[in-house]
Amino acid sequence: MNAEMHSGFAALRARMPMNLRNSYPGRGLTPEVEADIARIVNLWTDSRTKASGPFLFGDFCIADAMYAPVATRLVTYGVKLPPVCQRYVDTVIALPAMQLWYADARAEREAVDEYDRMYA
Repeated sequence: MNAEMHSGFAALRARMPMNLRNSYPGRGLTPEVEADIARIVNLWTDSRTKASGPFLFGDFCIADAMYAPVATRLVTYGVKLPPVCQRYVDTVIALPAMQLWYADARAEREAVDEYDRMYA
């Protein structure tokens, strides 16, 4: 699962760049992105139905850290998820470290046109 996160989901990364400051609901969806999201939903659903805690494998682990940027993308682009996956995203986004990451991003004043204005 970690290897797939490390090397995969190229369409999602390209069409839905991580952006904690803006919201682009419905943007960036292509058939390739939808395939990446379907694979992520499959992975998360499988893990969450087997885990005893709120994270992918129960307790917070490296897989959760690696998939946290994906969770932010799904929020930024308003991707509709099955309930089990939405609960996981909500859990990750609510982590204090994630909330700090969002706060720091909102305080940042520099813009990277390629990403910040991609869907503006």
